[in-house]
Amino acid sequence: MQGDEARLLLGFPPNSRPTPSQVKAAYRKKVWESHPDLFPVHEKLSAESKFKLIAEAYACLRSGYKVSHGKKSLV
Repeated sequence: MQGDEARLLLGFPPNSRPTPSQVKAAYRKKVWESHPDLFPVHEKLSAESKFKLIAEAYACLRSGYKVSHGKKSLV
């Protein structure tokens, strides 16, 4: 997943530079809105795939911060 796509999934403009705390807050909000357990049975598969994309977007942006800011710790 590319950075622009990840930012869009979390609700940021494509070329924006959200802070790590903004990314975390957006991730938590999107996870809450799309968690599969909140949907009826017939919508769970769709919600689950969206949930996984959001998690992937968050991981993409977090790893970008670790690489671009030189952090080597596991969080």
